[in-house]
Amino acid sequence: MKKIALITTLALTLFACGGNPNGQGGRTAKAQQPDSPSALEFERMQEIYDDSDEDHGWKPLCKWQYVDLDGDGINEVWMRDMAEEYGAFFIVNDEYPVLIGIESDRFKAYTREIRDGKGYFCKSGSAGGPSYYTEIITLQDSRIIDRYTELQVYEDVEAERNGEELGEEEISAYKAALPEGRELEPGTWSILDLTDYDRVPAHENSAKDDKAIMDFITEMYNSSLYVEDAFLEEHCTPRMLQQLRDDYEYDGEGYANWDFRSESDDGFNDENGVIRVEKIDGRYYYEANDGGYIFRNILSAFVQDGIVMFDGITRDATYEVYDPFAHEDEEY
Repeated sequence: MKKIALITTLALTLFACGGNPNGQGGRTAKAQQPDSPSALEFERMQEIYDDSDEDHGWKPLCKWQYVDLDGDGINEVWMRDMAEEYGAFFIVNDEYPVLIGIESDRFKAYTREIRDGKGYFCKSGSAGGPSYYTEIITLQDSRIIDRYTELQVYEDVEAERNGEELGEEEISAYKAALPEGRELEPGTWSILDLTDYDRVPAHENSAKDDKAIMDFITEMYNSSLYVEDAFLEEHCTPRMLQQLRDDYEYDGEGYANWDFRSESDDGFNDENGVIRVEKIDGRYYYEANDGGYIFRNILSAFVQDGIVMFDGITRDATYEVYDPFAHEDEEY
């Protein structure tokens, strides 16, 4: 089972306690809230997000921060995936989290000025072709009290409010009464550590063995030795070989040697190589270039009869992969 942990700094702790440098509202003495949602609440929020019928990403939500949308002193939770392409907002002050709305690359979230104790989650953007979609969720006392959706195609506008269709005059009156829109600028993100540490048991090795293992990891990756089944069968324990068989995605039997690379199968160039290897808490973290993608994986390893043996591998979920296709004009 994956273990969920929080990476925090003093700045993150201050933010989680209600200190919001962007003026989106903070906690008051009116309500008490823990410094972060519980592991169970994070798990439930991810399940709700995954089960949503709306357009949402396939990568897990692992960045989070508090934001008080309606100014009632009780914070909502804003979550995003590591690349910040998709996100979601939740109410978490009840027994079960409630999804407020989802943002995507097409529909980034914004808010509106708080008025009469009411706050807003809004999003809008192109729905394809000449279509333009708008969604406005009204909150009060950390409850959803109003839902408005609108689809505009050229000059034609169709809208619903709480499931009821609105006429032209009703649409105009609703929009005219709305407070001014405001950008939602992220503060400092807290990071959920979704790394599956159960895949990589820690081993206590001598300093001499540590160096041998780290040198071997560099040679293994730089020379692409991991693509050969014979290499894997010589240098992987039965436990790790079973992992690689379980991760194999095709018909028949084989080893998922791509576990040693980034998640990409389409590099930007021919550059490959280890950037650095370090040992942390009995595991070996190697950062490497995979055709322009910069990633970090974790290996479990030890030395047996003079041979380096790998005992498990997993992604470092706290590491933000560098995507060259998103930075084509940058040097790296």
